[in-house]
Amino acid sequence: MTKLFNVLFFTFLFTSAFSQEFKKITDPSKCKSAIQKQQKLTKSLIADFKETVYSEMFEDTQKATGKLYYKQAQKIRWEHISPVKKILLIDGNKVRYSEKGKEIKDPSTKAIVKKIQSLMVKMLSGTFLDDKDFKISYYENSAQYKLVLKPTSERLSKYIDNVILIFDKKDILLKEMSLVESENEKLVYSFSNMLLNNSISDTKFSDFK
Repeated sequence: MTKLFNVLFFTFLFTSAFSQEFKKITDPSKCKSAIQKQQKLTKSLIADFKETVYSEMFEDTQKATGKLYYKQAQKIRWEHISPVKKILLIDGNKVRYSEKGKEIKDPSTKAIVKKIQSLMVKMLSGTFLDDKDFKISYYENSAQYKLVLKPTSERLSKYIDNVILIFDKKDILLKEMSLVESENEKLVYSFSNMLLNNSISDTKFSDFK
């Protein structure tokens, strides 16, 4: 009985692992259409996020948690809550950033934030799907879609090698986003507790409070 249990257990593990492998999609039109449709229906989004930083600069992975607010069009509040309070506000072309309750106005910091702003707006609004700055490869397994975005512009490729987006097939919502700088340097965000089309005040995207 024990031997039979062990065989069944390892068979289950193997089958589960195999079913989660991503296979390349030869005709991505269905996946692309589903994402575009969901993006058009998403007028606003509130979600919790977990951030994991992999870097040779740190002995261990660095972790943080926070809250994301998104509202059409081009309004984003990216708020780190723990371990350090940091807030990125995007309201169209206006970008503000604060850390530990103090607004940062250093030109070099704002330049980096501007780059992040452009990328975040594209990822959350869905405009990346028709963006000439990226070459997109589409993959899928039984439960998810995976999109790998490779920058084609020299401007983007200077600071990022690729972006990996994971969408749940059930609701076509973004569950994970990885910003990969190199093999050993990447930033991974996982999203949960998503609320769609709730009312969000515009001041949420212009005021640090």
